[in-house]
Amino acid sequence: MQIGLFNLLTKRDPSKATREIYSEMRDQVRLAEEVGFDAAWFTEHHFSNYCHSPSPLTMATWMAGQTSRIKLGTAVVVTPFYEPLRMLEDIAVLDQLSDGRLLLGLGSGYQRYEFHKFGLDLDESREHFLESLDVIEQFFRNDSVAYEGRHIRIPETYSSVRPLQSMPEIFIAGLVRDSKTQQRVARSGYTALNSAGGMPMEVVLQNRSIIEAAHRAVGRDPRRMPFAMQQYIHITDRPEEARDAADHMRFVRRIVAAMRGGYVELDGAWLREQPMEGEPTIEDILATTYIGSPNEVAERMIEQAEALRPTHLSCFMAMGGLPGKRVMRSIERLAGEVLPQVAAHFGGLERIGPGAEEVASAAE
Repeated sequence: MQIGLFNLLTKRDPSKATREIYSEMRDQVRLAEEVGFDAAWFTEHHFSNYCHSPSPLTMATWMAGQTSRIKLGTAVVVTPFYEPLRMLEDIAVLDQLSDGRLLLGLGSGYQRYEFHKFGLDLDESREHFLESLDVIEQFFRNDSVAYEGRHIRIPETYSSVRPLQSMPEIFIAGLVRDSKTQQRVARSGYTALNSAGGMPMEVVLQNRSIIEAAHRAVGRDPRRMPFAMQQYIHITDRPEEARDAADHMRFVRRIVAAMRGGYVELDGAWLREQPMEGEPTIEDILATTYIGSPNEVAERMIEQAEALRPTHLSCFMAMGGLPGKRVMRSIERLAGEVLPQVAAHFGGLERIGPGAEEVASAAE
């Protein structure tokens, strides 16, 4: 199981400067690299304080010069928002400047508000996304790109900037219940990226079973299936800090629910926080998430890892604008106090996920 740091860059405090949010993110990614995280992920959202990262490719390219080892992932590039050729060149620049450290996460998008502002139809996003995926695959596999689709039309085009990798690891977010998309993901050997934070375990297991069915449908062994999940994480021994982290997590979940449900209210670019119908209490959140002491979090992480067998864990640690110093301490404690317990339980993090049996046999 590989460990990644997820960066959403939410602004909850109106007085906090955007530059400060970026500075804290830079320091957190540098620390994640120092303590041994495998990847840093940068997201994409527009036109609200929910996210101050409208361009994950820009963020990852900036961090390529601030780091040396950690892989840099997009989580995700919302492909319908891009002019395809420009997107391809930006991907190539990132891969070159990072010395081939790009992890390419892609998605179709889900926020109707964002699509409306771009003059696009959310109902056509899936079809547009699949055409974009065709073009991206062609770009990596061929010297030139030429495409004739409903949404994308490209005459034969050669690019002077080519990616360093022949094909990066590709991660696909969303569309879990779309069998055509999931079968394509499975057939291509890509990794489904799933948000598990705040979701009941049975829902995450159901999503995993859907992805497993897609692998079986295309003749792939689901026991060797890659599976990436994301979790909210905050490590602290102080009950008041744990409750505050749970409140910040709930803030993020409230915004996501409003965006998905179409009842979002904005004052300019500022989202009004609204309770969700049937939302969990702070006590419920603390009882089920990766928020708490090192021992509590390690126990829950082990339990979920045994059930879900993830190949990648994306750690959402600066959730809802938590104070930067507390996030830094939490990163250090996750690496120094939690992950060693998880590794000891399994005999190494590499023994979690598909292929663990082969790893165990080789070590014996």
